[in-house]
Amino acid sequence: MAIKILICHERFLFRYGVDRVLIILGKGLKEKGHTIYFMGNRFDREILRPIASRIIEVPAGNDFLAQNEFTLEWLKNNWQKIFSSDDRPDIVVVGGWPFLKAIPFFREKGCRVVFSDHGIVPLSGYSGSQLIALNKLKMLKKQYLGDSTAIVGVSDFIVRSQSLPYGTGKGALICHILNGVDHLDMGLWKAESLHMNRQTEQALNKVNALKAEGKKVILLLGRWEINCYKNVEAAFDIMPKILKVIPECVMVVLANPEDVTLPNGMQECIIPIGFPDDSGLKKIMTQVDLGLSVSRWEGFNLPLGEMQWLNQPVLAFNIGAHPEVIVHPWYLCENNDEMAEKAIKILSGDGLDEDANKRSLEKFHSYFTWSRAIKEYSDLFEKLLNDNVDHHVVKPLRLIIDVTNASKDPANSGVIRVTRRLSRELQRYIDPIFVIWDEAIQGYVLPTRCEYEQLGQFNGPIITDERRISHDGYRITLQDYLPITSNDPAWLLFTETVDETHARIVRRYARQNGIHLAAIFYDAIPIINPEMCKDMMIKNNHANYMKGLAECDVVIPISKFSAECLERYWHNNHITGTKVYPNILPGEFGGYPRINEPQKPEKIDILCVSTLEPRKNHRKLLEACLLMEKEHPELDWSLTLVGNRSAGSQDIADYVESISSRHNRIKWLGVVDDNTLHRLYMKAAFTVYPSIIEGFGMPILESIWHGKPCICSSDGVMAELASEGGCLTTNVHDEKALANAIYRLATDRGLLARLSKQAIERKIRSWNDYTLEFLSILSRESTVQSQPSENDLEKIPYPDYKCDRLWMDHPERLALASILSILTPLCCIEVGPYNDESLLLISQHSKIVFSINNGPEVPDNLKYPKNVTFVSGPPSYALSILLTELDHFGIGVDLILINGCRCGEEVKANLNSVLTFVPKKPLIVLVNDSYNMDVRKELINMNWNGSPYVYLVDLDFIPTFDRRIHGGLALVYLKPNIRKGPLMRNIYEC
Repeated sequence: MAIKILICHERFLFRYGVDRVLIILGKGLKEKGHTIYFMGNRFDREILRPIASRIIEVPAGNDFLAQNEFTLEWLKNNWQKIFSSDDRPDIVVVGGWPFLKAIPFFREKGCRVVFSDHGIVPLSGYSGSQLIALNKLKMLKKQYLGDSTAIVGVSDFIVRSQSLPYGTGKGALICHILNGVDHLDMGLWKAESLHMNRQTEQALNKVNALKAEGKKVILLLGRWEINCYKNVEAAFDIMPKILKVIPECVMVVLANPEDVTLPNGMQECIIPIGFPDDSGLKKIMTQVDLGLSVSRWEGFNLPLGEMQWLNQPVLAFNIGAHPEVIVHPWYLCENNDEMAEKAIKILSGDGLDEDANKRSLEKFHSYFTWSRAIKEYSDLFEKLLNDNVDHHVVKPLRLIIDVTNASKDPANSGVIRVTRRLSRELQRYIDPIFVIWDEAIQGYVLPTRCEYEQLGQFNGPIITDERRISHDGYRITLQDYLPITSNDPAWLLFTETVDETHARIVRRYARQNGIHLAAIFYDAIPIINPEMCKDMMIKNNHANYMKGLAECDVVIPISKFSAECLERYWHNNHITGTKVYPNILPGEFGGYPRINEPQKPEKIDILCVSTLEPRKNHRKLLEACLLMEKEHPELDWSLTLVGNRSAGSQDIADYVESISSRHNRIKWLGVVDDNTLHRLYMKAAFTVYPSIIEGFGMPILESIWHGKPCICSSDGVMAELASEGGCLTTNVHDEKALANAIYRLATDRGLLARLSKQAIERKIRSWNDYTLEFLSILSRESTVQSQPSENDLEKIPYPDYKCDRLWMDHPERLALASILSILTPLCCIEVGPYNDESLLLISQHSKIVFSINNGPEVPDNLKYPKNVTFVSGPPSYALSILLTELDHFGIGVDLILINGCRCGEEVKANLNSVLTFVPKKPLIVLVNDSYNMDVRKELINMNWNGSPYVYLVDLDFIPTFDRRIHGGLALVYLKPNIRKGPLMRNIYEC
């Protein structure tokens, strides 16, 4: 399908990295038949003219920092003039500044918006206007990135470190597409002036002269920038170390001589050569002996990829996106010393093994092409245009996820894969809390940084809040953390098979704290086929685990087959079950775009992805392959096994190792990362999944996702998955039948082509589809279980307390008690003339209460709860001191109630004390019986900009319900004379 695509960026000057990527993207999409528009402030028009149907210049405005605001207004005023209904863009690609604030505007105009995320560089080393601009860019990304339809990072590193943290919560599809690096062969950027020609010629002459002198020449990749993430100062440390061993060595850098200040003694070994054009740089890269990238942060690193494309060795630090782009891990370095040591080896003719280097370069060249990247972008755009789901409609939900196993297991078996991938997808819409079961305290704790990193492997979730990290030696409990979270409906989710001894404790804790329970159910194999389960802990736990699931609020099986097994077990054991909603697992693999064109494999490479345990049937697979080799020795084939060994099944791992050591056609790789597994799928002619029994069989659909046919069982859920096409079923219990199926698919090219076509054409759910359905189930159940009736709304605020002075009006009492009930605060402060009723009401909902009153007297005749502490003295002064002290001891205040006896000046003084304090979490400030309408107007104009977390709630009568934003202040006017549902709903909404 032909798509109209608008690419927006500040500039399109081919010499810069982001600009270069966006221009090449436009060029490739144009060649695929799409219509391309470019919109920005500055252009290399000669480069863009053959690509663009239109080049739209946006005025830059006079104030650089206000360019995003200026651009938005300009678009509003000129959109109709620029685009008619016929040529309006279908897709808008936003590269960043100054179009971030325009993202919601593009959405309003009916466009799908794709943010091309290249990341924001570390701010260390920047100052003045540069730092101000970077900080504003950071703020704009956090504010508007999530409004995109999709966010595409140029690496998984960018997605984890910026796309997800900045774009989470509004439903944008988030993925990464690695750039191509073969653009130097395109010859797009040529010297455009006599000066540029001269610079290119001079740079080439310098390098040629150095080589003629017999020098070993190192090229320092990237811009020469001092005191920032580019880290060029590392050259001053690395070069002397190299020169001690190889004295005839020099480093050339891409900079003008007048811009480079070198330490004494470095002038002869570090030589600036200016800025050659692409053809000149390509010649230089091929002539030098080694490339070095000393950068301490890169979102992709185009120069690294460019030089590797030319088959030249490059060393880079093991940081940022480098592990994704480097041709082989050997070329990654941890520090200056290791980089110098490896540089010496390479320059001395040593280094990585030649065969390993050759194989790595072949893989690199097969993957890092712009044709592959352009296709992935084009496929994504078509998916977005064909997807009618509004991903932004997700109800607020507080979700706690038990990740006990996924935070510790270095492998990525099926259950762990679901935990990690679902957790990451959920971060697009909500901000889940991840917890680990601690046997010592018999409760949940937050993960350590190391555990988070393990959880985040294989496309798992990222850290979104530093407060959720336990420190080594000091665990933060869930009980301690929950009071600072939101009051949205709370769910605790078991994504893994849980030990029933701790699940029983968790269910009791959840009931006591009003938390709903949900669980994903995988299979009943240890019950149905106990002989297939060698792990005695799993076997002994499973029956009790399935019984315990009946006490959850909802169970979400991964297939209809698993749902039937669970409900049959409950029925046979006379167990009253709970609600069961099957949610079929997706077949999408690791965020990689779907393969939608058949491929013709050159070799018969067979892939099997499966944990090494009895039911996965590896013995029969290997026996079948050896039988096929015996009967058909002429057939050239190979089998690659991917999967971790399993507890209690060491004999299978020993057997696989024994066979693979004796037969060079068979390799067992163990655990591999998703990038490697993706490449194995792409390389394979077809896959084999010989499992005997499954709850689902995810590798079958992941094979189909890659357009690769799969041989699998003709029984159970495997047959169910195979029925929609792309699979060849057989009797996996019989090695002869399995061998025949493998031979047939390996030799019958017509059959292979037909099954590949079926695989490409069949519908497969994405992880986003699965996640949206998952959230829909929880949201629906939250509404059913939590929606109060009109009568309930009246009863909620009235706890059983005795008070001599009932001075609050009925609606005021209703509003205060309702807010307290919803907020469940940890710490509250009441300021002003003390009053029995409000203070007792607050004390029943809060763990810690302080009362700051106008006089020294304390009502001794009243028996206050032990959690109330009285503070005497001038209220505004005492409040300021108390807030400071509580902050010092790490106690966050959730709510402050200010009573004022209609004394407006006193209220303003107390509120000013609040404004001098910057809370670390949202703070509700309630005011009641405190001021007249004139004072109320003054409060609106107070300086709230420094307090973005402070929310003011007025319990007094206001004629109309209203909500306004003023600076950092959210003024929430309630209507307390409404005594029933509407008031309560207003409070819930606020």
